[in-house]
Amino acid sequence: MKKKKILTPNLKSGMITAEEVYDFSNRLIISTNTELDNDIIEKLKYYSVRAVKIFIPEENDTESQPQKEIEKEDDHITYFEKIQKSETFQIFTKDYATSIDLLKAALDNFVVQNNSDIIDDMVVQVYDLASNARNPLHLLDMMQCIRGYDDTTYAHSINVALICNIIGTWLHLPNDELTVLLSAGLLHDIGKLKIPLEILTKPGKLTDEEFKLMKKHSKYGYDILKTKPLDARIALVALQHHERYDGSGYPYGLSGDEIELFSSIVTIADVYEAMTADRYYRKGICPFPVLEALEKEKNHYEPSVLHTFINRTVEAYINSEVQLSNGELGKVILINQSFLSRPVVVTDDKTYDLSKDSSIQITTLL
Repeated sequence: MKKKKILTPNLKSGMITAEEVYDFSNRLIISTNTELDNDIIEKLKYYSVRAVKIFIPEENDTESQPQKEIEKEDDHITYFEKIQKSETFQIFTKDYATSIDLLKAALDNFVVQNNSDIIDDMVVQVYDLASNARNPLHLLDMMQCIRGYDDTTYAHSINVALICNIIGTWLHLPNDELTVLLSAGLLHDIGKLKIPLEILTKPGKLTDEEFKLMKKHSKYGYDILKTKPLDARIALVALQHHERYDGSGYPYGLSGDEIELFSSIVTIADVYEAMTADRYYRKGICPFPVLEALEKEKNHYEPSVLHTFINRTVEAYINSEVQLSNGELGKVILINQSFLSRPVVVTDDKTYDLSKDSSIQITTLL
């Protein structure tokens, strides 16, 4: 299939993008295989995009037909089901399984050894895992599609580390700081190794006694990590990742700047992963309601980190097809800066400003 760069003024409705398009701040505007319409073309002009790489049809080449035609047989499946059918996801799944096995061995060895090389090796493994994705949004989406892992320390820790890497990149952290942050994400729940498995995997609500014991994992983790030859912030993250910016967290009720920045980043990654991940006892939740829950409880989280995470995630879903809670199908066209997680959605018959209509929400990505 041929590709050709077309000047933005010469773009036509119906053309299919052959690569992702970013603005001057490296923010994703449209994804690969997006069918252009007049609104999208005007958006490209607004962001001063000079040219876009487009698929050029060739005679007798079915691969060159518009993506919409190629995937006609998949019209009835969801956005995440399409990801699960992709070759990229199959590769990611195999590498993910390998990472889980390596992390199990690494954490068990690390608890009894003072060898930081074990964690360095795991960090490299997670970086390699992230390299399977085309961009941060694709990585978040593939993580949500992962199935077959229960909600114990290992799968959750890998996911949190991957999300921390995404957030740290969006915050423009230097590479050495990213490595520390990723390590903190990997090790934030290491204290759960001292919590009984039946409590960690219990699908229902914990009893008061069980929850009291579960809460001790942050202190257990700190006690393990403070003796290791690691950046001191990694141990602090294990201790503080359940603290909340408004002082409502545990174990010490810290607030504001009393909480290490990396702890604040891991906190957001921790909550987002826990709500969106598909687990053996319940389905993951669509990203939009999860982001809305975070935004409604924004007092719990460091403001600049939360804003960056929600804004960049929602921004990447612009032009995505979605289903609303009233059953209608539409397209996300605009972010509301006053309520990032509730964008403007256009259906065939109506425009919904979800920031002004709390009775409707996005339930499914199509």
